Amino acid sequence: MDPFSKLAGDVLRGARLATGMTLQEAARKSRGRFAATSIAGYERGERHISLDRFCDLADLYQVRPERLLAQVMDRIRPQVRADILIDLTQAEAPLDREVGSQSPEP
Repeated sequence: MDPFSKLAGDVLRGARLATGMTLQEAARKSRGRFAATSIAGYERGERHISLDRFCDLADLYQVRPERLLAQVMDRIRPQVRADILIDLTQAEAPLDREVGSQSPEP
C-alpha cells in the first residue's frame, strides 16, 4: 500500500462520513459509477485511485476536489505548507474606502 493511496482514502472516507452516507448509499447515489466495494477499497488504500475518480467521489460528496487533494497533500508533506496569517482588522474597513488609505473620511 503506497502512502498516497492510504492518505487519499482517509480523506475520502472523512468526506463521505461528513455527508452521513454509508458505502451502500454512496454507491447508490453514484448511479452505477462506483460499487460499494470499490469505494471501500479506495478508502482503505488497497486500490489506486485515478484523479478522475477522486474528483468524481469528491463531487458525489459535494466537496471541491481541490480541497480534498489539499488535505491529502497537507498530510503527505505538512512541513511544506507555511502558516497563513490573515489580518481581519482590514476586513472591517468601509467598502468605499481603499484598504490602507491614509486620507481621512470627509
